[in-house]
Amino acid sequence: MKNFDSYRIINIIFAGVIGLVFIYSCLFLPDGGKHLIPSFYTDITGNTSPSLGLSRAFSALVRGDVALANQFNPHALKIFAFFCFQFLFRLISLKVDSITFINRKTWIRIDIVLSISLFLIAFYPLIIFTLVTVCNVFTIVLLKKTW
Repeated sequence: MKNFDSYRIINIIFAGVIGLVFIYSCLFLPDGGKHLIPSFYTDITGNTSPSLGLSRAFSALVRGDVALANQFNPHALKIFAFFCFQFLFRLISLKVDSITFINRKTWIRIDIVLSISLFLIAFYPLIIFTLVTVCNVFTIVLLKKTW
């Protein structure tokens, strides 16, 4: 029986969650499909966010329709590619113990640097949008306190 250390458990959990995202994307049709996860930001504010249409775009991408996915969300392909890479990397990482050409600590360091870098590249528009939105909210709150 394999030793279930924390790195192995994290990889199993991440691969499972990402697998569920792919299954969710397969269950709903991109056009006219009723997705269970609405855009709460749009519902509350009436404004659009860079994440609007990601569920429908992922549904289109699992069916191979890149053009339709890009219509739903222009950031979807980068984010979908990030999740695909992470899913495969998690599965490969489960076998890292049997790979003799690389030290396990080195592998984990590569995992951390690569995952953070790819996350920042894939989610950059969403991160910037979130930071700007948070700054705007704090500015409004601070202005109200001074009045």
